Amino acid sequence: MHYDQHPAMNIIDALEIDSGTRASMHRAFARRLELFGNDICFFSEPFTPVSLTGSRCSLRCWHCNSHYLRHMLDGSLGNLYPLACNLAAKGSKGILLSGGSVPDGSVPTYRFSEIIQKIKKDTGLTISAHTGIVNSLQARMLSDFLDMALVDVIGDNDTIHDILGFDVRVEDYERTLRELSSAGIPLAPHIITGLHKGQLRGEFKALEIIKKFNPEVIVIVVFIPTERTLSEGTPPPDISDVVRVITKAREMFDVSVSLSCVRPGGRYRSILDMYAILSGVDRVAVPSRKAYETSMRLGLEIKEIPKMCCSYK
Repeated sequence: MHYDQHPAMNIIDALEIDSGTRASMHRAFARRLELFGNDICFFSEPFTPVSLTGSRCSLRCWHCNSHYLRHMLDGSLGNLYPLACNLAAKGSKGILLSGGSVPDGSVPTYRFSEIIQKIKKDTGLTISAHTGIVNSLQARMLSDFLDMALVDVIGDNDTIHDILGFDVRVEDYERTLRELSSAGIPLAPHIITGLHKGQLRGEFKALEIIKKFNPEVIVIVVFIPTERTLSEGTPPPDISDVVRVITKAREMFDVSVSLSCVRPGGRYRSILDMYAILSGVDRVAVPSRKAYETSMRLGLEIKEIPKMCCSYK
């Protein structure tokens, strides 16, 4: 169906948004139709995250402070192999390796190379990992087993310093993408929208950096104000700002744009899912009821992808 006859046109026109945002949503949704037609993929069962460092992290990020590590399965202290085998026995298709950062900024997945290769051989699990900042040697070690690198790309030095409390620069994230790409590891860059206290700071620069490489997918993460961290009580990013990032990503890239499972809940999530779909995403992780309603209203064909991370085709 040509965009001029698509239901999205009238639905976007009826939204209470400024004319510039409306125009960018029209362009983004039309572009999404050109690339992916009426298909939309829903990933309701993402990979189980496993922390290789338990709850330990060298950083004390403003937005996390190890909070999210405590909600992962603990793969440290010899737990990784039996844990992975148990997940495979229960029907998991893959696993997300994560953990806290060590002082150089990397997540030390590469230190577990031998055991992870054994896991792949014995279970056939697909292996994704949050890499953090890596150098060429670490990237080559990861290439022995990694099926997809999930890289948070930060495009603002103040955000790196003030939010992550980390002594690196934007150029180090670009170098990380270059090293992982050179090692032949597929890239799923993540843009954390609103990471700087709910405000946009560097998201568009991050997209420009990613454009230099060949990502498999662009994943849009949305900052969550989190209890028992310094971010508690901070408003989440304005949905219009998230729309700006999504529509820009859709304009810049021909690959899939996915809405991450990491986004605020409640009413915010419902509204965000509707706007994200109207802004050109073709994948949604852990979709809300509103995501289903919006997709059906638009006449999109929902493809349910079981037990799979939204970073994969």
